[in-house]
Amino acid sequence: MLVMRKSQMEVFESIATRRFEAGLADHVRAFFPHHAAVLGDARLQKVLRYGLQRAESRGLKTERGICLYIVLMFLLGSRFDQDPQLPWAARQVEPEQPAPAQPEAVPAAGAAVAAGPAKAAEGAAAEVADEIPKETADARIERVYAEAMAFLDKTVGPGNEFMLQSLNVLRQPQVFEGLPAAPSFGHRLLLLLQMLAPEKYRALGEDSLRNLVRHSYENAKRHGIATEHGIMNFVALAFLLGGGFDRDPLYPWAAALSDPGRVDPSAKGALLREAALVNLAKCPPGCPRRAEQSAVVLAWSAEPYRRIVEG
Repeated sequence: MLVMRKSQMEVFESIATRRFEAGLADHVRAFFPHHAAVLGDARLQKVLRYGLQRAESRGLKTERGICLYIVLMFLLGSRFDQDPQLPWAARQVEPEQPAPAQPEAVPAAGAAVAAGPAKAAEGAAAEVADEIPKETADARIERVYAEAMAFLDKTVGPGNEFMLQSLNVLRQPQVFEGLPAAPSFGHRLLLLLQMLAPEKYRALGEDSLRNLVRHSYENAKRHGIATEHGIMNFVALAFLLGGGFDRDPLYPWAAALSDPGRVDPSAKGALLREAALVNLAKCPPGCPRRAEQSAVVLAWSAEPYRRIVEG
């Protein structure tokens, strides 16, 4: 009988992983060509490995599940499962945490006989629950993906047309000055988001919008952005690109915010806007061929991506 050593298994798994990564890169080049061109081969490889690590940390194991996760990164932002404007994604993608063990209550004197039948019923119910198969992470990501496609149809349009309109509005220098009067800066930020992307504004709802504004306002301050226009730019980009755009490897131009030696804090807001407009003109977020892309990605194998491929 042929016995394969651990070192040999690791070599074969490494080969399978490289083949899988090459297939992911080909998929991105086919359906996200602007992202692939702007990132370049080396940076694209880093993005895919970053996505692969995040997907595995969520319990995903199959080729299809991991590819769905990485596609959602390109469509919603790399940190889509931590985005305050997408709580439905975070709830379903984050790995389930085991329930904390409950201390066993000590029965009062004379209650042992009465507790006996109840204890037996609880045990039977637990056995039935254990027999029900738990939903896998790969099944959950397929459901999240389906919800995301319906969400994107409503918020960016089936062919990305609403997103392109939002980017056109963002380019207008008077977009901030033209806001109507509001009782507070927070209200003005909400009015800005409504002006930028009315379809997405309606779809998110008040709670998600307020959470996004609060989260993005705090992040802007953390980066040293203090002017109203600078904060407005930051919040607008978080709304359009994802709540974690400032740490997203898909948008390396935003990483300059985190380098205190490269950017004067007083100029960060203006420089962020300038970098965003230049780079988003080359690489608008989203995928105009989303339906075609979905048909391809959902046909990927449901086998573990680390399997040894023969032939």
